[in-house]
Amino acid sequence: MFEIDNSLAEKGCIKRYEKKHREECASCLENLLEVKEYLNAGMPLPQVLRCCSYLRSEGEDIYRIGQTGVVGAKETRLYVYVRIVNGKIYKLTFGDKDSQQRDINRCKQIVRKFKKTI
Repeated sequence: MFEIDNSLAEKGCIKRYEKKHREECASCLENLLEVKEYLNAGMPLPQVLRCCSYLRSEGEDIYRIGQTGVVGAKETRLYVYVRIVNGKIYKLTFGDKDSQQRDINRCKQIVRKFKKTI
C-alpha cells in the first residue's frame, strides 16, 4: 500500500505556500490523494499518468501535481517523488509557473541526496 511521506518536504516553503494559496494547495493535495488511490488499487504509474491530466513527470521519479477546479487560481504545482519499491510518495515542495525550473532543480537535488542514503 502506498503512503504519503513528508520526510523530504521543504516544510517552511510548503507552509508559506499553503498560507498564500490555500485553495490551490488544497486542490493539489486532493489530486495527490487521488493518485495514491489509483496506485493502491494496483494501477501502474504509467497508466496513472495517462489517466490524470494534472500529473506530469519531471524526470528522476519526480512528478508535479497541478491544481484543478479552482477558478482564477495561480497555477500551482505540488512536486512529489514516487518510490515504487517502498510504496511511498514523498512530498517535496509547492511551486508555480514562475519558479518551475528552480523548483524542479531543487527537487532533483533533494532526491539525489536522498538516494545516496538508501
